[in-house]
Amino acid sequence: MRKHILAGAGASVLLIIIYAGIIGLAQDWAHVWQQTTELWYWVLALAGGFGIQVGLFSFIRQGIRERRAASTASVAASGSVSAGSMAACCAHHLADVLPLLGLSGVALFLVRYQLFFIIAGVLSNIVGITIMLETIQRHGLSQRLGRWRWNMNQVKKGAMVSAALALVAAFFLTS
Repeated sequence: MRKHILAGAGASVLLIIIYAGIIGLAQDWAHVWQQTTELWYWVLALAGGFGIQVGLFSFIRQGIRERRAASTASVAASGSVSAGSMAACCAHHLADVLPLLGLSGVALFLVRYQLFFIIAGVLSNIVGITIMLETIQRHGLSQRLGRWRWNMNQVKKGAMVSAALALVAAFFLTS
């Protein structure tokens, strides 16, 4: 279990380093500090959610390898949501380099909807985590999760519907 926690913590730190590196290279280190102090709670939520997904992904992958189960589709779906949340969290930083490529209109769009993209990243983290917990429960990879009274399939569906509704609300509130 310690290996999975270390993988998740390492992924969180790596995501923060990538975040700081993108902003630092595109602008300057003062802007990194300014952005991080203004958005620290979002940065921590995104990095934490991503780290949890990486840790759970590592746990699922090891459990499936040990059981030789043919459930790689669940792991692939979980990994795809995890990668999607990382892309959504960093999408608004494309605005830092797009004007250099002559794509100022796209850059303005990404800056205008920065908060929306951050919220989309956090929501996709939540959905990804519930997908992974449902995979663990469905395949009996954890005795502790197997004893939960919650049906993680229902929780997953509820998280997906709630995230979709919250994303629509966030779009209208941020525009």
